[in-house]
Amino acid sequence: MPEAAAPGHSRREAAVIYASKFIKDGDVVLVGQGLPVLAALFAKNHHARDCVIMHEYGVVDLDPPRAVELAHPLLAETATYLCDMLDALTSLLSRADCAFLGAAQVDRYGNVNTTTIGDYFRPKVRISGSGGANDIGSIVRKSVIIMDGQERAKFPERVDYNMTPGYFRGSRSDRDRLGLPGKGPEAVVTDVGVYRFAPKTGEMYLSGLQPGATVEEAREKTGWRLKVAKGAAGVKPPTAEETNLLRSLDPRKVYLR
Repeated sequence: MPEAAAPGHSRREAAVIYASKFIKDGDVVLVGQGLPVLAALFAKNHHARDCVIMHEYGVVDLDPPRAVELAHPLLAETATYLCDMLDALTSLLSRADCAFLGAAQVDRYGNVNTTTIGDYFRPKVRISGSGGANDIGSIVRKSVIIMDGQERAKFPERVDYNMTPGYFRGSRSDRDRLGLPGKGPEAVVTDVGVYRFAPKTGEMYLSGLQPGATVEEAREKTGWRLKVAKGAAGVKPPTAEETNLLRSLDPRKVYLR
């Protein structure tokens, strides 16, 4: 079970609720697998009722009554528009305001891996793979990465396999040089902290702590010498109302297990 952040909610719940605040009312949001599904659904039911949620396989402007897996027919039943993946990852993606992505690994410069842990041809773990995440990370205007269970292996200095580009090996200008229209990741939200990226190098740094977490814990669970923003402190914990709403959206604990 996730470690308790404070009485009444877990760190996982706190991370999802905090991440959801990056979605503003009216935003078009492309949502990946895992906790991003729940974060987007919470935003739509809490503070961004008119946001448009879509998934890479062509389900657009959905509003399900509860959180379900991405392939669940309930998503299509509540959608305004259905298309194929080609449309979703080209014309629709170029119009998205932001994307929410999960990650098995995210490194010092915001590069994401959900393909293999270890050597690609002899992996320790073979994960789900790219899907549309490379397209999304390359094209969308900004992205937010959500990760649960932060640890050194998930926060390495360099990902084992760069599936979704962040700021490569330490320069925001690399994205422009390679012709990527998207501006790259804006933040990484975990059950330990909230991380931002330096303006020039794109290096990740700690900007805030989840309730109950410490700077020492964040550094211990990071695979490089983590920089900390001056005055970094605990982020505002979720209210009881927010926590209750989140749990009501995932009654079967598809994502809050």
